Amino acid sequence: MKKTVGIMGGLGPLAGAHFYRRLVEKTPVMDESEHLPVRLWSAPDLPSRLDHMRGHGPSPGPALIRIAQGLVAVGADFLVIPSSTTHYYYDQIAAAVKPVPILNLLEEVSLAIARTDARTVGILATTPTIEFDLYHKAFARHDIIRRYPDQRSQEEVMDVIMAVKTGQPASEQAMKLLEIARRPWMDGCDGLVLACTEIPVVFAHGAWDSVDPRELFDATDILADATIRASR
Repeated sequence: MKKTVGIMGGLGPLAGAHFYRRLVEKTPVMDESEHLPVRLWSAPDLPSRLDHMRGHGPSPGPALIRIAQGLVAVGADFLVIPSSTTHYYYDQIAAAVKPVPILNLLEEVSLAIARTDARTVGILATTPTIEFDLYHKAFARHDIIRRYPDQRSQEEVMDVIMAVKTGQPASEQAMKLLEIARRPWMDGCDGLVLACTEIPVVFAHGAWDSVDPRELFDATDILADATIRASR
């Protein structure tokens, strides 16, 4: 029997929908009945995580806990949060739904990198994810060195992320990201992490593979793979 997955979506909405699509696409099945049972709760009307982490506005923690508890109440055997930034609240949420486990995206990305030869990686993520260095502990356990964009590049990354959240054309954003990812801040890196789950929505994987030999680590796909393993 397969375990039922609870997806905390809406963080943002397109990133959550993209994660669910990738989960379906990556699940090996012979018939549609073999796909994973899923409970998806999309709640885009939470208090802003970005504002709260910067010291402005109320915490989304209580609302995130209610969503997690709601997913458990409707039968989720374990939870996933397809958002790196939201892992700032991971410990609060996990404590509220014990003993139901929550896969940790930061840990899964670190493990995926550790299984390759890459050890110095550039990170495309939200500014709060970088400011609070959310990947630090997970990376340190595997001796992975992280590199972040320079200030101008990071501002442009945030522009792309907000464009995805507001539904602007994806093709334009993909080209912007490719250009940002090939700037000098990536010198010395042997991998690139798409850490914000808005970025895989528009990032041109094929284009990256054709122009750059470095490893590409897609947080959305990594979490989807981990979810499939956990469900079985």
